[in-house]
Amino acid sequence: MGTKNTISKEYMSDNIKFADVFNYFLYNGKQVIQPKSLSEKDITETSIPYKGKEMIYPVEKYRDILKKCIIKKDQRYIYLLLGIENQSDIHYAMPVRNMLYDALNYSGQVSNIARNHRENKDSMTSPEFLSGITNDDKLIPVFTLVIYWGNDKWNAPRSLYEMFREIDLNTARFLNDYRINLIAPNEIKDFSMFQSELGKVLEFINASDDIDKMKKILEDNREYYLHMDVDSAKMIEEFGKTKLELEKYNEKEEIDMCKAIDDMIQEAVEEKETEMCKAIDGMIQEAVEEKETEMCKAIDGMIQEAVEEKETEMCKAIDGMIQEAVEEKEMEMCKTIDGMIQKAAQKKLIDQICKKIKKNKPVDVIADELEENVDDIQEIYNKIAGYAPAYDADLICEEILEYN
Repeated sequence: MGTKNTISKEYMSDNIKFADVFNYFLYNGKQVIQPKSLSEKDITETSIPYKGKEMIYPVEKYRDILKKCIIKKDQRYIYLLLGIENQSDIHYAMPVRNMLYDALNYSGQVSNIARNHRENKDSMTSPEFLSGITNDDKLIPVFTLVIYWGNDKWNAPRSLYEMFREIDLNTARFLNDYRINLIAPNEIKDFSMFQSELGKVLEFINASDDIDKMKKILEDNREYYLHMDVDSAKMIEEFGKTKLELEKYNEKEEIDMCKAIDDMIQEAVEEKETEMCKAIDGMIQEAVEEKETEMCKAIDGMIQEAVEEKETEMCKAIDGMIQEAVEEKEMEMCKTIDGMIQKAAQKKLIDQICKKIKKNKPVDVIADELEENVDDIQEIYNKIAGYAPAYDADLICEEILEYN
């Protein structure tokens, strides 16, 4: 059993608080159920729905609290069985769970009545013997109340109908529904309808998410909270989202909740301030790191820009060298080509002069026919004369070019 369930069970087992919660729910706070009229009942709900030849298969469930109640009204006594189920968390199958508790209790009542008839050897008709009870036998009503100790909205089903997927309206008229009876702190409109400390506990739980509302409750009920009982304080600590450190009050019967809560609020403020300081430190550190990152990026950019600029200059220098080399190469090629052209022209001229010499033409006639200067032709003519009579134009050309 969890700590929360143990604390809430012990707290609500007290007859004063038990009577108070049912008087609030059933009678709008009117004191109809008296604490002295309550008596403990076994919380075990047992039934034997099937008996085999050799084995008995019982069904057994355990409630949180079950008490028998006797109410005197108009010189008559009314008997009730009142059960409480404490919930620290929302339960989405609560209608089925409570219905099973109540059904098992009614089944147990029928079994007890039948057993009494058998033990007393009462005369019974065949239908009565088959049923185990007579038409005059009556059951005690069972009323189960769910107390939800959280301050969130109860968003779970409150009836068996709400748990069905889809239901035909004609069919729904004949289906038996089962509704849960629920108390949730945030649904209570008037906490003054409670007569015990229970009302103060539920009111505080309802305000546990709002410090301003919590302070107002302390101010409006200061005298009570100055002398709060330890059990109620434990409930507030467990379900009211407060850290009161109640272990140091174990030997006391009363607790100054105002001081305990003021200490808690102060601690929360200091903790919040510490968190804020840490957050600011984190922001500063983040800003410094971001600034360092920006500086690194800037330096990297400068280096990259310098490298790119250097590479550009190198590229320009290389391009210049290449261009210069190309131009130099082109000049050499031009000179070579000019030489080849000049050689070809010289050879052609020599070849023409050789042909005319073979025809015994004088120098002035040859110069006139070739439209060349007589002195230039004379110089070539004199050199050609030494190669008679073959007049090899290639050899003469090589000698003339080498000599020049």
